[in-house]
Amino acid sequence: MTDMPKLSYCADFVRRNDRDRFLCALFAAPEKREHLFTLYAFNQEVSKTREMVSDVMLGHIRLQWWQDTLTELAEGTVRKHEVVEPMAELLQKGLLSVSDLEAVVTAREFDLEDRQPANQQELDQYIDQTSGQLSVFAARLLGATGEDAEHAVRLAGNAYGLVGIMRAMVFHGRGKRLYLPKDRMEHHSVGQSDIFEFRKKDVVRALARELAELAHDRISEARKHRAALPKNAHAAALPVVLADGYLRKLAKAKFDPFSAEFGLARPASLRLTLNGLFKRY
Repeated sequence: MTDMPKLSYCADFVRRNDRDRFLCALFAAPEKREHLFTLYAFNQEVSKTREMVSDVMLGHIRLQWWQDTLTELAEGTVRKHEVVEPMAELLQKGLLSVSDLEAVVTAREFDLEDRQPANQQELDQYIDQTSGQLSVFAARLLGATGEDAEHAVRLAGNAYGLVGIMRAMVFHGRGKRLYLPKDRMEHHSVGQSDIFEFRKKDVVRALARELAELAHDRISEARKHRAALPKNAHAAALPVVLADGYLRKLAKAKFDPFSAEFGLARPASLRLTLNGLFKRY
């Protein structure tokens, strides 16, 4: 029996920390996969900042380290780092720009504010700057160009990002952090303690149902535009297939966002495989 090929540092890092995007990247052309793993590894390095620090100031220092690293990359200096070095190759090949990567870092400044989005619009802006633009950059790495293609993949990324916020309610709750819209919580009479103490109340389920319906509508909207995304870039939008599967799990759990069936659900591998092979989402 032949040995499985050894994963690169970035690929293994993504496999361990961002399982969904790792699986979706496997459906990209073989010669493009490592590009995606590098981008996703960089995103993970930046996005985990808040979870890694006990003091917000340390978080700012970490983000500044990445900003300084990108500034040096623009000047031709490459720091010795498992993610920075392959990232420098992407820049040298012109596949991404320093400003693209700077945007990924800047988007995470919101995490360090430790404040709840005031409304859905503010949450949507955060999701767009994180999950949405990451999907756009991934599509560029796969060869997608043009406003229509980028709009299509951004819709998919934003739909996946909203479901991700819902699935992270327990994770964020343990850290006493809230990413749910404040006005919608007030509308449903859901208190912070309901989220932080994982109370299985009807009002929490009602809020989860409303967000799930919104996410489902956004998945449907993303699929209306999928013809604009070239087949060779479909892997960048595949996470939306997993998001759809997670919403099915939530409905099965009667919209309890704290259920392990939802938050800890494994990716719908069969549905992902079929969509991946037929280059659809």
